[in-house]
Amino acid sequence: MLWRMNLNVLFAGAMASMYVMRQMMIFAAWNVNKPYSSGLLTHCQFAHHLLSDYLLLMNAFMLEILLIVLAFSSCGLPQKLLQNIETAGYVMPTPVQMQVIPAALDGQSLLVSADTGSGKTASFLIPIISLCAKLYPNNNSNIRKPLAVVLTPTRELGIQVEDQAKLLGKGLPFKTALVVGGDPIARQLYRIQQGVELIIGTPGRLIDILTKQDIELTDVKIFGLDEVDCMLQRGFWDQVMQIFRALSQPQLLMYSATISQDVEKIASCMATDIVTVSIGKPSRPSRAVKQLAIWVESKQKKQKLFDILRSKHFRPPAVVYVGSRAGADLLSDAITATTGIKALSIHGTKSMKERREIMRMFLVGEVSVVVSTGILGRGIDLLAVRQVIVFDMPNSIKEYVHQIGRASRLGEEGNAIVFVNDEDKKLIPEFVDILKSSGAIIPRELGNSRYNVVSLPSGKNFKKRKYGG
Repeated sequence: MLWRMNLNVLFAGAMASMYVMRQMMIFAAWNVNKPYSSGLLTHCQFAHHLLSDYLLLMNAFMLEILLIVLAFSSCGLPQKLLQNIETAGYVMPTPVQMQVIPAALDGQSLLVSADTGSGKTASFLIPIISLCAKLYPNNNSNIRKPLAVVLTPTRELGIQVEDQAKLLGKGLPFKTALVVGGDPIARQLYRIQQGVELIIGTPGRLIDILTKQDIELTDVKIFGLDEVDCMLQRGFWDQVMQIFRALSQPQLLMYSATISQDVEKIASCMATDIVTVSIGKPSRPSRAVKQLAIWVESKQKKQKLFDILRSKHFRPPAVVYVGSRAGADLLSDAITATTGIKALSIHGTKSMKERREIMRMFLVGEVSVVVSTGILGRGIDLLAVRQVIVFDMPNSIKEYVHQIGRASRLGEEGNAIVFVNDEDKKLIPEFVDILKSSGAIIPRELGNSRYNVVSLPSGKNFKKRKYGG
């Protein structure tokens, strides 16, 4: 047994070392005659991320759960898909893609936990597109039935998933239909009826279509849930199961940055052979996001925000998270009026057209700050964003992890500035734990807060005491 474990360690170290050497060669090639001002990682930043990935892969190889690939070309993908992957900017698979893509291609149902911005979306889209391209090798066949369904908790995330699907599926026999609220249902229905391989949607709108029209889903081979903890724990469970029961035992691909034990139990009920894949620390922020907690009383929050936006610490484009729709509107107006920085708000009551235009302006640099409710906290890939400001703490640490995850993509460094005070008393113990585990500085007021306690089992030998001693 000891001998076998030593072999596992040697094998894991060798394979992870191969990954490190490949990354070093890529890094060297990228940095030839290019200044650091171009936005590339510094050598110190690169070394930090490389060490993190090395440790993750060591763990993955030693688990011996899944086959791992070090190159997309080793996955047996169609040549056009490989070209599209390269065009999309993926030089080699990220750690989550290394594990998930070969397992998904092999038909394995998966529950995947990985850091935000780790390449999760591509890891389920690539197997889906590959499957569709192989089952429908040309575009001259009769109208095709959907082969895959992917559900997302928000319209914005659905739009983003479809955009990436179109990029990866370009030039292949692969069409998509986006089924979300805010757009005419007749147009979405017509799109499906014309023949598509992948339906991407929110549960409510897809059920509306299924109950009103006869849409055939019996050919669906893959059922994907993005941000699965939100889908299964926040009122979507019945809707998700209603759609799931309309399918014929599909392969499940379920993803989120945070997965609880309850979600694992639910997933195992949906598929008895499901395998859990965990990359990084579950329910923890990405290492690439540097957190700065600031103790600010509620009445001083606006002024503190204005001071940051006027300072050298402001790194546009930035997302500011607030707790209410009215608060988003008021704060965005105040930012523009007080600092002269162009800011807009985005939330669920704005029309789909408005939200798309706001996101377009933000991503092309016409707007420096977007003030958002939690609508941009889940799964949205904000490519240029490297700074998040949490003006109002969300209702849970899970949502906090998602929100600050917007500041990093594929391991690139970002920062999160977080306002906190005693009004966030329910989250303070967990928040302090998050900061400690990330190596972030804990403000004196936060460490000394009377709410920074952990409840131990009752009895004469136990009492409440300060969290962390």
